[in-house]
Amino acid sequence: MGYKSFACMTIALVGNGRLSAVLAQGLAIAGHEVLVGIRENDKIMFDFLLDEFENIQVMHVEEAAAAADLIIMATQPELVREMAYLLDDVRRKVILDITGIHHNGTGNYFNTVNAIKSITGSPFVVKCFNTRGFEIVSTPATRDNTINMFVAGDNKKAKETAKVIARDLGFADSHDFGGIDAVPLLDEMALCYHNLAAQDKKGEKIAIKITKS
Repeated sequence: MGYKSFACMTIALVGNGRLSAVLAQGLAIAGHEVLVGIRENDKIMFDFLLDEFENIQVMHVEEAAAAADLIIMATQPELVREMAYLLDDVRRKVILDITGIHHNGTGNYFNTVNAIKSITGSPFVVKCFNTRGFEIVSTPATRDNTINMFVAGDNKKAKETAKVIARDLGFADSHDFGGIDAVPLLDEMALCYHNLAAQDKKGEKIAIKITKS
């Protein structure tokens, strides 16, 4: 049995932006049930996908999290705390934090993984998918060489889940970046990616690829 058929899950995707849209599409194509979790008064930004995919639904974030096997935090980093409080009891669920890096305005770094762990009580939280742009997530395997993904956190189960999701989305090998103490370093890598994207004027159409000599 292939990993896709074995690992098809119900996934709560918390977020309502472009990244959420391409993730929802990619996960639905891979065969997962995708529950897009939004706040009560939010207007869904990609309702066109609902007509195309029967396995994508939109509901309140609390309902999505309750029904899901896996939760992906794809919201803006400044909304992480608010959205995490809306998840209710998810202490036994794997949570993938794919949010970008955020400074609180005083120069201090905001560790979204620690915030999610503290609020939800889940020990199964890892950082991943943050060293890329949304355009790369939508078409990772359409290039000559598929790109790599990196994951950091303390829980092995959560890391393995992230690797399965990465394969389903068409990424190449996922690399273990270390424990929870390596999350800030992974976020710094994300800053390097965004700086290079801006300086080289290629937007979000570049990615990081590891090669071996």
